[in-house]
Amino acid sequence: MFNPKPIQQPMRGNIDRTLQLKYLQHGVSLVELLVGLTIGLLIVVAAMGNLVATQMGSGAVADSARLQQRADSIFRQLGYHIQQAGAINLDTSTTDLTKVSFSTAYTGFDPADPALTALAGQVLSVHGSEGTGVAPDILRISYQDSGAATALDCLGNRPAAAQTRIRMDHTFSVNAAGQLICKGADSSKSSEAIADGVVDFQVTYGVQSTVAGALQYQFFTADQITNWTNIQAVTICMELIGELGGQPQTSATITRCKPNLLAATLTRTTPAVNTSTTNIGKTHKVYIRTFSIRNALL
Repeated sequence: MFNPKPIQQPMRGNIDRTLQLKYLQHGVSLVELLVGLTIGLLIVVAAMGNLVATQMGSGAVADSARLQQRADSIFRQLGYHIQQAGAINLDTSTTDLTKVSFSTAYTGFDPADPALTALAGQVLSVHGSEGTGVAPDILRISYQDSGAATALDCLGNRPAAAQTRIRMDHTFSVNAAGQLICKGADSSKSSEAIADGVVDFQVTYGVQSTVAGALQYQFFTADQITNWTNIQAVTICMELIGELGGQPQTSATITRCKPNLLAATLTRTTPAVNTSTTNIGKTHKVYIRTFSIRNALL
């Protein structure tokens, strides 16, 4: 005879525990959700700000390193030619092979250079032109060509055939695009850029003179030089600009290279300040170096 098994009723304690578990597993309220989202958003914003600051700092450091490398490259190029200024070859005597004498072929800059017509007849190895206002200067350097295949100008070229064994002329200036350009020894070829990002290029010239019985150097701008045969050193000041924009700005102004030298007292007054809004947000650096002329003409 079929005898169905009685249905067991759940115990009261089990029902209470089930209800308790269901209660513990309920979701968050709207207020709790908003608070959590706000905290998470603040963390993300802080992390993003830190990331942006790190990227800007890293970019500024990298830009500064590139500017230093560019300045070193420019000074290496300029220094080589400046220190060679006035160099004259030694030729073996045609009558006595045991004797040498300085070559008489070198006569200084190209006499056809229109910038030097007023100085015709002088043997010049260094010459410059002062930029108008705060405009960049122009520097000219000359020395005798040695005739060697390795004797190259600022553009890596040999002089024209008519100038071989006579002279190596170089003219350095800055064009409107902010490029340092060089006119090399081959007069048949045009100027070419050798560096970018040059905002300012200023040159002063060291002259040796006797003051109160003692020899000393005094530095003048090009428009203050009266005797270009007495240049003993050249000081180059360059303002270079970085490639990356968006750099953090400060309230400080940039002191430019352009000096104001008082001819009477030779005292340096406050240099011109770069107040231009051009290239805002880019790294600016000023570099100065002095080169002695090893072959100063006497």
